[in-house]
Amino acid sequence: MRIAYCANVRLPSERAHGHQIAQVCDALAALGHDVTILAPKRWNPVQEEYHAYYKANPKVHLQYLRAFDPNMHGMSTGLPGLLFANYTTGCAIRCTLQKQQFDLLYTRAPALLGKLLQTGVPVVLELHQIPRFGHRRFVAHCNRCRIVACLTSPMRDALIAMGVEPERIIVEGDAVDLSRFTKLPSQVVAQKQFGVRTKRTVVGYVGRLKTLGMEKGVSHLLQALSVLRPEATHFGLIVGGPDGDCAEYQAQAKSLGLTEEDVCFTGAVSAHDVPASLAACDILAMPFPDFPHYRNHMSPLKMFEYMAAERVIITSDLPTVRDVLSEETAVFCEPDNVASLVGALQFIAANPDDAKKRTAAARSLVEHHTWQERMKRILKAAI
Repeated sequence: MRIAYCANVRLPSERAHGHQIAQVCDALAALGHDVTILAPKRWNPVQEEYHAYYKANPKVHLQYLRAFDPNMHGMSTGLPGLLFANYTTGCAIRCTLQKQQFDLLYTRAPALLGKLLQTGVPVVLELHQIPRFGHRRFVAHCNRCRIVACLTSPMRDALIAMGVEPERIIVEGDAVDLSRFTKLPSQVVAQKQFGVRTKRTVVGYVGRLKTLGMEKGVSHLLQALSVLRPEATHFGLIVGGPDGDCAEYQAQAKSLGLTEEDVCFTGAVSAHDVPASLAACDILAMPFPDFPHYRNHMSPLKMFEYMAAERVIITSDLPTVRDVLSEETAVFCEPDNVASLVGALQFIAANPDDAKKRTAAARSLVEHHTWQERMKRILKAAI
């Protein structure tokens, strides 16, 4: 089957959505489909070529299209520039689709739906966030799609309440490439690689430190480490950037009395080094705050990477996390509650056998959440 992945973002991108697009397209190609990415040609701070940057499947074609680039016109932060960029990208994609034959159109961009649906080719929408405006038009577009693959069950419930036909909706979170975790270094080697020198239990947070300027729980983790500092039992490994956010949290750690004996900040690392950073830890933390985005729209890539790394997971108890994890596969704490996070860390220390069981169950479960298995299910629902 010939599939066009229609994007409205610059590629490659250092942000998580670019990585996710690459994984989806690689999985489709691995399943034997002919995949072409249609994306706007934009100014890009990432100078590396798409396939080299993501180590992507060379069978995936990337076709750049001419469209308005707000970054080149001083409108990168303006809503008019964004709207016009989406409009011209949609027009360029529609024009291309009139000249090339595809069996299925795939997108994660609701802004492109109008133009894609005009082609008459079946459309799959992978929905990461419900648009804030234009709900009536959006619902009408969803009801013309072959399938809407929501990342979370709260998102599915919201769509049904808005009027999207339930039979068009499936729930499929993100996933993981298990091949990245087949040859993990030993914990000793991994800790040496990231400058961790401690005999304490290493609690890791790996990933971008904020999302759209929103906290992701690093502050709560630092506060928990501060509470446990007198016991000298736990060490924090904070892996992620960008530099400005990293500096902010380093200053916060210092204000809490944490020293280099208590916490290490590596800054951003390449996707290639993420598995090794996970291997350096004993516990992996996802202490997300109870914000609407995390409660309703989030399917964190880090969750599946944590599961694949075979380390016990501590996570905030949110509906989006419960789509995948349970008490059999993770240890839960209350969002925005440092005392609850401290209690979860102490529970693991007191119950190592229980932690091992949850870790093994999570590793078994993640076999269901590989990119190829995910895309098989989406295509089966769409065809």
